Amino acid sequence: MVNSESKIRYLQVTPSGAYYATVNSQSDDARALLLQLMSSDAPIAYSSEVFAELADLDKDMADALFQKLIARRFLVLSDNPAEPVSGSLETILSKVLPVLSTTGKVVLGDDQGFCLGSSGFDQDHADSLAALAADLISMHHRHHQLLNRDLELMGQSWGLLDPVGNSLLGTWIIHVGSQMFALVIHEQPNLNQHQFVELLSALASRYLDY
Repeated sequence: MVNSESKIRYLQVTPSGAYYATVNSQSDDARALLLQLMSSDAPIAYSSEVFAELADLDKDMADALFQKLIARRFLVLSDNPAEPVSGSLETILSKVLPVLSTTGKVVLGDDQGFCLGSSGFDQDHADSLAALAADLISMHHRHHQLLNRDLELMGQSWGLLDPVGNSLLGTWIIHVGSQMFALVIHEQPNLNQHQFVELLSALASRYLDY
């Protein structure tokens, strides 16, 4: 058990927690709680009462959920939490996207093929990659029953691979409520960074429909 109420500490979503929150749109208590934290406009101090209210669960169920999220490293308690992202989406994307690839080449598109932001690609290529990613979103949606239910392959990422399996270009499908986005990353991704949380938090604060 985590002894977490001896001093003020704040709920902080980790990169793995942000990934879990947005990897699909299937509703569960953990995903709903993580998305709520990510879309908050201020750090939230932890107490069992506050957590139960956020999760909309009774105390015992909320405590069990809290321990599960801590154990899976989806959530940590921080003395110095990161401030929620602010500013225009364009400004936020210009700061966070370059960090998410070892080459600095990243595109964020929506499910209609619109390029929301890019780094490292010229605009024509970024627009074309956003359109390609929208096709991948549509294809995955058409075949998700086979992939996710029948074969139990729960990932929602697609990649262009070299002969030994290294990623040349990867596409990560992001779910924020009813909205879907695609993160296109050139070569090695760097998703285990706080900038990944900032990206998904920016999308959650703007597009989440409760």
